[in-house]
Amino acid sequence: MDSNHQSNYKLSKTEKKFLRKQIKAKHTLLRHEGIETVSYATQSLVVANGGLGNGVSRNQLLPVLEKCGLVDALLMPPNKPYSFARYRTTEESKRAYVTLNGKEVVDDLGQKITLYLNFVEKVEGVEASSLTTRTHGSRRNNFF
Repeated sequence: MDSNHQSNYKLSKTEKKFLRKQIKAKHTLLRHEGIETVSYATQSLVVANGGLGNGVSRNQLLPVLEKCGLVDALLMPPNKPYSFARYRTTEESKRAYVTLNGKEVVDDLGQKITLYLNFVEKVEGVEASSLTTRTHGSRRNNFF
């Protein structure tokens, strides 16, 4: 077993599944976009399974994310099963990470989709056809 996961505490079947899915999401992001997740809290999160590629719309995802704080930017690359959210503060992104990791949302077809979140330092070079950013109520064309 990996030394990062060794302890006297034995993970439940659900926790193991969650950990596997989170690791898979990290590898998918690295493979598709060349973006690595980080182990420390930042203002930016990748939301695995929360993307246009698997039927989650901006209208479904943004209200869920905003329950944890003000989302400064939401990037949903076309045909990808993930999106990127930037919160105004690191505290808000930490709250989202803790609150929304493993949370289920319902897509347009009524299917339940589990979200998996990881912190990212910044997002560059991702095609942004579905981008919302806020600067005191205005729209901008740049992202992170």
